[in-house]
Amino acid sequence: MNVVVPVLIIAGLVLLNGLFVAAEFAFVGAPRASIERRAAAGDRRVLRLRRILRDPRSQDRYLAVAQIGITIASLGLGMYGEEVAAGWLEVPLERIGALGTVAAHALASVVAVAIMTYIHIVAGEMVPKSVALQRAESTAVLVNPFMRAMLVVFYPLVVTLNGIGNLILRALGVERQRGSVEQYHTAEELRLIVRESLEGGKIGGEAGHVLQELLDFGDLTAGEVMVPRVHIVGIPLDAGRDEIVELLVSSPHTRYPVYREDLDDIVGMMHVKDVLGLLARGGGPDGTPLRPVPYVPETADVDVVLAAMRRERTQLAVILDEHGGTAGLVSIEDLFEEVVGEIEEETERPPVWTDHEGRLHVSGTVRVEEVGEHFDIQLEHEDVDTVSGLVLMLLDRPPVVGDVVVYEHVALQVLAVEGHGVAECVVTSLLPESEGEDGE
Repeated sequence: MNVVVPVLIIAGLVLLNGLFVAAEFAFVGAPRASIERRAAAGDRRVLRLRRILRDPRSQDRYLAVAQIGITIASLGLGMYGEEVAAGWLEVPLERIGALGTVAAHALASVVAVAIMTYIHIVAGEMVPKSVALQRAESTAVLVNPFMRAMLVVFYPLVVTLNGIGNLILRALGVERQRGSVEQYHTAEELRLIVRESLEGGKIGGEAGHVLQELLDFGDLTAGEVMVPRVHIVGIPLDAGRDEIVELLVSSPHTRYPVYREDLDDIVGMMHVKDVLGLLARGGGPDGTPLRPVPYVPETADVDVVLAAMRRERTQLAVILDEHGGTAGLVSIEDLFEEVVGEIEEETERPPVWTDHEGRLHVSGTVRVEEVGEHFDIQLEHEDVDTVSGLVLMLLDRPPVVGDVVVYEHVALQVLAVEGHGVAECVVTSLLPESEGEDGE
């Protein structure tokens, strides 16, 4: 019995099915950015593929060719392969068992279907699909000439089927997009892409951190990033020379709000260069032109703060509370540090640090969520943003050194106070070490 030709036909049908499956999955998973980059470099093979990816009609035809090819190959494998395999099995089954011709034929058919199904699923579906998903770009480029040739062969059938499909879509009220097709991602999808790229080593650690923070940037409010009122260093409008000199010596800032009676009445801003000019002339802020500052409510998004700074051409904004008083200040450096992380001055202690005993020290301005991130737990409060605010709320009075409060899975001990707020405290996790690491 000559089995070479039937085996070659079956293998050819499996290979054909695999090619169409690989083409379909590679086309869907092909990285658009990489395709665009190679096309811009003049790669002709990629240029042809890019034209298909950009045109919805070409996409429909490409996928229709893949579906038609898979259907034809699968039907051929089922009809021809099952019959041939059953013929090979029928005679041995009659000889081995005490089976009649009808019973042997039925059993051979069942076994043949099982064998062909297994070969079809593994060799014709799973293997090519896995290869196409792992190497989508190279696979899509490789099979594109084959798919273009198949489009010529199946063109009448493709046009007919697509036409019928579009009629059904219109009847269902679904309109086909006619322009170029672009892939749009939500912020959450972009976060997932960045996280997966980090885990896969495609993006460096620092770059990945910046990308993640940048995606979270738009979710922040002015109240979450501002320097609280108690930490504002400002210049009184009627300040004298000695007072200004003392302020400059004790403060690392380059921009200072200028106020009349108190910080609720900020009238403008002075840069350190302006202050030095005043000192050189022996004058004070009163009667000197001040730089304008925008006023933004603490509930506004940081995008609004940034837009206000651009509009006023300044790098400082006054943040207002619900009563119209000054809640804090936001500088361009504060916004920048929300993306790249804290940048401390040479003489400035970082807001979060660990001592030689391994204890976590945080300043009162650190956000509650940041403390949770250090312990790999979710820690937040709907009414307050900072550690100082959390301690004040839990104590229900001004803190003193030595106070200890417990919130969810952490304990906070006050080490230093400033005014009526917390300047520094030690935070201890109350979770078992393994549980904290798992973020449970």
